[in-house]
Amino acid sequence: MFCIKAGRLEGKFAAPPSKPYSQRLLLASALAEGETVIRGVEWSDDFTAMFRAVQPLARLYCEGGVVKASRREPDFYRSFNVMESGFTLRTAVAVYAGVPGITAVYYGGTLKGRPIDELVEALRRLTAVEKTAGAIVVEGRRLEEFDVEIRADISSQYISGLMYLAAHVGRGIVRPVGERKSWSFVEATAEVLKKFGAHVELGETIEVEGPLRSPRAVDVPSDFSLAAFLVVAGVATGGHVELLGTLAEVDKWAIDVFRQMGADITIDNGIMRVGGVFTRGVDVDLGRNPDLVMPVALAAAMVEEESAIRGVDHLRYKESDRVATVLDVLRRLGVEVRYDKGAIYIRGPPTKREVAFQTHGDHRIGLMALAAAKIVGGCVDDLTPVAKSWPSSILYFKG
Repeated sequence: MFCIKAGRLEGKFAAPPSKPYSQRLLLASALAEGETVIRGVEWSDDFTAMFRAVQPLARLYCEGGVVKASRREPDFYRSFNVMESGFTLRTAVAVYAGVPGITAVYYGGTLKGRPIDELVEALRRLTAVEKTAGAIVVEGRRLEEFDVEIRADISSQYISGLMYLAAHVGRGIVRPVGERKSWSFVEATAEVLKKFGAHVELGETIEVEGPLRSPRAVDVPSDFSLAAFLVVAGVATGGHVELLGTLAEVDKWAIDVFRQMGADITIDNGIMRVGGVFTRGVDVDLGRNPDLVMPVALAAAMVEEESAIRGVDHLRYKESDRVATVLDVLRRLGVEVRYDKGAIYIRGPPTKREVAFQTHGDHRIGLMALAAAKIVGGCVDDLTPVAKSWPSSILYFKG
């Protein structure tokens, strides 16, 4: 058990680097012509998984938070374990379909129960792919271009994987079918591919044309879905927090959600200053930005006015059933909470102190629990999951 005393969260912090962007930047660097220097990496489990995945493709050098990557002649036989990194699994399986040779991609833990079949079926139209217990074997071959349909309502990572494949082989068309879930992550993929010189069009269909060329040096932006836990804990405890870093474009709109709830947030010269008090509920659809559900739900638990967080049904397919596990954290706080027809309804404030929280093996539930423990005091049962995305987080909340 990791226990935290309730108290103000105050101080200046380096905003956590974006795990999704760091993974995307590394994969693009491994496929691009020329060497790329990636600055500002945090060695989370998921970034480490991507580092493993690109080793058969790239020359790699790392020192602290700096990684240098450049494309090389790929190994013909390659195998690696992505552990529980869903993005690494789905993008690696897709990319290696276009790299001549045989690839065994191992995976485990909760990832064994998460979706992959639809991507496997789409790739089978291009090459041989075999799914076995705990591994996917891909027979890569030289592709020139492709045109495939893929469900958009299961995982945005299917689409991102096919976009990387298209950039690598030269050209591809991806036709999303169904409601577009977690679309901000597709936009993040497009942003990174464009940074590496690809032509990307996001519309009814997605068109990607390579090749990828190194921009020479890139900086990992901050991750607001992670920094938001510091925002919530700072405001809820009456503290004043300063966060240093650069936000990705897809994250900037989310600041307004907390402003609507009463937070006072200003940004000047790369410094985000946070204060205020949560006084108002919010009615917001986070279907495109599911990683914000946890911090927004925790903020909503601080106010008496009811909040509604919509578009959350897709959370059932994450590292845990996040609908159930978010409700679990909130109920342990003693707030009123219910789920109905794709929305979570929350009415605070917390009525319990010194709470025992469970992470349910999920890194974002673990981070939600850490922030909640800072607010009301309490203990978190297992810190292992938080290493997946933000291993240094416990150092922020412990003090």
